[in-house]
Amino acid sequence: MKKFKKLLVYTSSSFLNKSETIRILKYLAKLCSYLDTYTLEKLNNKVANKKYDLVLSIGGDGVFISASKYAYKKSIPVLGLNFGRIGFLADLDKKELQSKMSKILNGNYIVDKRTMLSGTVYSSGGVNKSISLNDIVVNNCGKLKMIETDVFVNKNLITKQRSDGVIVTTPTGSTAYAMSNGCPIVSPKSNVICIVPIAPHSYGQRSIIINSGDKVTIKINKKSIAHSQVTFDGANNLTIKNPELVEIKKANRMLNIIHPCDYDYFKALSQKLKYDIKS
Repeated sequence: MKKFKKLLVYTSSSFLNKSETIRILKYLAKLCSYLDTYTLEKLNNKVANKKYDLVLSIGGDGVFISASKYAYKKSIPVLGLNFGRIGFLADLDKKELQSKMSKILNGNYIVDKRTMLSGTVYSSGGVNKSISLNDIVVNNCGKLKMIETDVFVNKNLITKQRSDGVIVTTPTGSTAYAMSNGCPIVSPKSNVICIVPIAPHSYGQRSIIINSGDKVTIKINKKSIAHSQVTFDGANNLTIKNPELVEIKKANRMLNIIHPCDYDYFKALSQKLKYDIKS
């Protein structure tokens, strides 16, 4: 496997000044030919023309998701060092750093290919496009009031619903917001997309699993546009107000996530969800 020598370390300002983070950065600097560290506010402006082998996210899953968007755009892999609480995505524990990081940088790792979503939002303000690792969500905002949406798959109307919104999620996102709304947990290697209603008014509205090659279109009723929004991987990443139409499909490329060689998704799932499994 390819060795990593040029690292971009991505973190948040809240983690950057911690003594533990500073110690880790000094350790990593000894292992690489060069290492740059950036926070969200400075990432896009300063590293546009630099070339890296690997993006290392230091923080929780929220930091990892932000880092993954840069990694995807630059076609480089991403590895997550978990400083958060759960760490579904940032799964390398900081206690394991010294025992596993050197091996990873020297080519001993697993590449985990994850589906990304590409979304196009049409509104009176124009057309906006972005990508998501977890999900794209159309939901109500500003008012405690349901929104009305028509959901199409490949131009075929599959549901008209009154609800708090609709989640379109990748297998990776099935353990995030979608899981809280009844979405089944989906293996990340599955070639599917899930459509999940948020608090629907009708008991007949259920999650739908479709092929990842299918295209999802969500049309927002005119009466609901003023109190609707679209978020890409949560409101902290990208939010677009007053959408009229949202088109969602699988992105052109997969995101490459790096794991230690002993990584196993289902073992990690059991640990993160704290299933009471006794051998």
